[in-house]
Amino acid sequence: MAPRAAKRRSNSFPFIPQGLAMIHYSCDRCKRPIDAENDLRYVVRLEVEAVMDPLHEHEHQDDRDHLLEIDEILERVDAADCPEIGDDVYQRRRYDLCPACFRKFMQNPVGRDKKATLGFSQN
Repeated sequence: MAPRAAKRRSNSFPFIPQGLAMIHYSCDRCKRPIDAENDLRYVVRLEVEAVMDPLHEHEHQDDRDHLLEIDEILERVDAADCPEIGDDVYQRRRYDLCPACFRKFMQNPVGRDKKATLGFSQN
């Protein structure tokens, strides 16, 4: 009797039986469903942290790098797990975008109001 050939699974999760992967994506901007196997999906990661510049730059500075210390603290602490760090100090977000919404996002990533263009006649 010949040995049976191993069946190759097509999904990327070898521990989940074929056809049972239940990961669904949708565009966070337009809410359109995104097929993970056939559609291109863009992931936008946004990290916002509060920073303060020194009030008086002419004052004597010690040798400590305060911004580096704050950065190291933030790296060690996940903002969602630490109630001492509020949303006004640190936020981390993740968004899935479809190709059309990604193009719109890249044209205006900070959401500035577009200037109205006025069309004047040539007379």
